[in-house]
Amino acid sequence: MNILFFELLVILVTIGILIYMKSSGKKEVMKRFGIMLLAVFLFYIMSEPMWINQGLSSWAYLYGNVSWVLALGWVSIFFLTFLIVDSGFRKMTEKGKFWLYLIVATIITIPAESLLLKLGIRSYAPLLSETFSGLLIPLTQVPLEVMLATPIITALIIPFYKYMLDQFKN
Repeated sequence: MNILFFELLVILVTIGILIYMKSSGKKEVMKRFGIMLLAVFLFYIMSEPMWINQGLSSWAYLYGNVSWVLALGWVSIFFLTFLIVDSGFRKMTEKGKFWLYLIVATIITIPAESLLLKLGIRSYAPLLSETFSGLLIPLTQVPLEVMLATPIITALIIPFYKYMLDQFKN
């Protein structure tokens, strides 16, 4: 897959999800987008030394290793997770949905991470790689530890997003 094609695909998928959210009656979609993007960037900046993002077009980076295109990918993963869980489990409590968000986001993230690794866009910092068990998630190039890290990352970003969304209600 061509890197430019990948970058454009991420941007188009994000736009498509935002249009779908708007057309399905979600309110304040751009506010939601801005808050989620902020949440992703804050985490991304704090964890930047752990990941090596390379090979994207120069315009796809904000600084160093931090890519706004990959941040859009994360925003898309979170919004897709919300759409799946919130529409499929409407009557479930927020506490129950939270745990489903973690599971669904992890299920979506594994193939996305596998694609990033396969394309050579993502690798892991040597210090982090040294802690890996060497086991991979079946049918992927993704270290098993990603199945542990993704719910932890998700468990930090989703509450921040939900709290900030609540704080900025009109």
